[in-house]
Amino acid sequence: MAACIHCKTESQFLTFDALGLCHNCSPDHAPIIAEAIGAIASVAAVRAKARRSAQQLELLRQSIDHCRTLQRYDGLRIEGIDPARLMAELEQVRTETVEEAIRTAWYDARERAKDASTAKGVISTYGKAVSALQDLMDLMDDTTLIDKAVLVLRAERDALVFEDVYRSAQLAEQQGRKNRARDLYIEAVFLLKKDGTPDTYQTDKIDLAEKQIERLGGRPTSG
Repeated sequence: MAACIHCKTESQFLTFDALGLCHNCSPDHAPIIAEAIGAIASVAAVRAKARRSAQQLELLRQSIDHCRTLQRYDGLRIEGIDPARLMAELEQVRTETVEEAIRTAWYDARERAKDASTAKGVISTYGKAVSALQDLMDLMDDTTLIDKAVLVLRAERDALVFEDVYRSAQLAEQQGRKNRARDLYIEAVFLLKKDGTPDTYQTDKIDLAEKQIERLGGRPTSG
């Protein structure tokens, strides 16, 4: 005996519509289902024209929410539409969209950093890339991919800044300005210790600068 896809009632006295809703539930729930189906189609059309990652992810989130609405009706009969399969496909597209956004942000940061003439320029360039990715977090259920990308971008930024200051220290030392060189080595260490990247990712750089500080008569910096 058929059961209503909403109230689950089974009775020989019930009649059912084409969706599988009994005549008691159909007036309230058939419009909800129809609205979700129509929205999925209309959002897909808009998403096909979207160019920005944020817009694409917002539209994907809307479609996924509509799929969740359909999945609440277990056994829903819709010709050509399987809500669970559609949900999986949309989740895959969402992952691919985030991965592309990460690749774009990373590439832009690296290319612009090449043209940066100062450490502040590098920090600004990578900061914009990090901010662009963080702006996408509210559009995601799972931010793991973005979290990892932000960590890598920050570590790469910190390494570039460290190298810039470290080279300045080496140059000062070559010019016989040992006190200036020592101060720059100390600055390089503090830059790494106060940034947002875990020190475990930067131990080799910190140790390298610490040795130079000691060699020039300074004390190791404290944590």
